[in-house]
Amino acid sequence: MRRDFEIRTGIYLVQPPHELDLHNNFDFQDLRYSVAERTLLLQWRRSEREGVPPTPTSVTIEFRGVTEFRFQPRDPDIPFTEDDCLSTFGYWTDEDWADGVIICDPSQGPDARWLTAIDFMAGAVIAVQADSAHATIAA
Repeated sequence: MRRDFEIRTGIYLVQPPHELDLHNNFDFQDLRYSVAERTLLLQWRRSEREGVPPTPTSVTIEFRGVTEFRFQPRDPDIPFTEDDCLSTFGYWTDEDWADGVIICDPSQGPDARWLTAIDFMAGAVIAVQADSAHATIAA
């Protein structure tokens, strides 16, 4: 998948000059999936918690040319307050050796068959295979 950003250590979205901590400084807001347009939009907003640096106000990631979209439900035993908190931005594979969302070593890239996967502290997972992904960062 072509991207105009990279993910570092599973939580940082990097698109120069920005390096945004999606786990600590942003709250997930929304996902929009269009079957007709084959797009998936994921939206985060800067957290209003005390101590969050004056980072940009929002981040939107648009996946284009979606060929596969999966959603795994949240864990009902975890408080709803954890639904908007990113745990890991990585990859998903159905291979036996993998257990959940994985992060690649920076020295090796992901297998092209792996889905991009975003999981949240409450256990929900969004997994997508697409032609490209584009991040829009709003000041």
